[in-house]
Amino acid sequence: MNSQGGPGKEGTELIGLEGARDLVRRYIAPMESEEVPLLRVPGRVLAREVSARTDSPSADVSLKDGYAVRSEDTVRASRKSPTRLRVLGSRFAGERGETRIRPEGCVKITSGAILPADADAVVGIEFCTETAEGVLVSEPVAAGLNVLAQGTDIAAGAALGAPGDRLGPGTAGWLAAAGLEEVPVYRLPSVALVATGDEVVAPGAPLERGQLYASNLVTLSAWLGAFGIATDLAILPDRRDDLRQELPRAIEGHDALLTSGGAWGSERDLVVGVLEELGWKRVFHRVRMGPGKAVGFGLLEGRPVFCLPGGPPSNEMAFLQLALPGVLRLAGWQGSPFPSLTARLTEPVKGRDIDWTQFKRGRLHRGTDEGFCVTPYLPRSRLESMALADCLIEVPEGVERLEAGEWVSVQMLSLPAAMFL
Repeated sequence: MNSQGGPGKEGTELIGLEGARDLVRRYIAPMESEEVPLLRVPGRVLAREVSARTDSPSADVSLKDGYAVRSEDTVRASRKSPTRLRVLGSRFAGERGETRIRPEGCVKITSGAILPADADAVVGIEFCTETAEGVLVSEPVAAGLNVLAQGTDIAAGAALGAPGDRLGPGTAGWLAAAGLEEVPVYRLPSVALVATGDEVVAPGAPLERGQLYASNLVTLSAWLGAFGIATDLAILPDRRDDLRQELPRAIEGHDALLTSGGAWGSERDLVVGVLEELGWKRVFHRVRMGPGKAVGFGLLEGRPVFCLPGGPPSNEMAFLQLALPGVLRLAGWQGSPFPSLTARLTEPVKGRDIDWTQFKRGRLHRGTDEGFCVTPYLPRSRLESMALADCLIEVPEGVERLEAGEWVSVQMLSLPAAMFL
């Protein structure tokens, strides 16, 4: 028996947050893959291993403007007694003709140009003096100096990524240098977002007394859009027949369904009951997490459905901790979408119950030492807290209270940096 839930049929007990996360991972698998051009890969997840098709650089090239030399011809060079070398020609980046170095000779070269045959070093132009008879080299150079050998950055055939790797802008350039034009990534899901409630009105529509705009839908859609995930939005009344008819339509043509409102248990909270009538597989309903305890998760027609509570703080927290990681798992993501860091707590934070996980919104700032400090955000309204907090402080299950001065782990609510970490 759970301390807050009591016994019940499978999927009805109040479970812990980590247990809920495990179930989401167990029941959601990445979708099929697609080939995507490199310009569109940032934020995507590799579906298969990829390997380099070519060396980079594709030949030995100069790292500096200067003179390509045989290092053995410079061993006696010094500022007092420079070595004179004959200039045998010049090499520029992009030229592909053959040039060869002869003893006591050199070739003027630019950065990125192919090293002449028999040359093994490049003397930086700042260590050379040009004269009518040639070039004076004032310091000896070692073999390999200022030379980028073929395949140094990337070797043909080398593995560049494995399934589950998240791709960023730098990765795109790396893959391009390896000769790839497109890569296999997991497909991005499309998500249906449905808000329920006779009082809920679409943004922009006339607002009557007692009604409210569907800010939850806008928040959820904005979060998903920040990860490149397309959404379709709908608002349904609190009527069983409408829900029975429209929820199957909403999930048709989409990879996941998120509902907002109607997730608790009053006579007007109909969503979970209607999903039962439609034959969904309930995985869990209600989690020992605050805010957000009324969240439910299951499968309808084999597709994930998250039932989120209607109160804005609970709605967003259930989304951030369970629904968003679940949707991103369809796109191949593993683990949390948000990076964490350690910060010193400036004020005590009390949890709800030792068997629960409690989240408090916070603001980060630089401390007097080298680390960060985090302060619980005390807003004038719950919506202000959601809009202006930049991190989440977690009081984990098994902990009753975090004291001021403790170093705690906080979730960063940062984008787009979160996409590439």
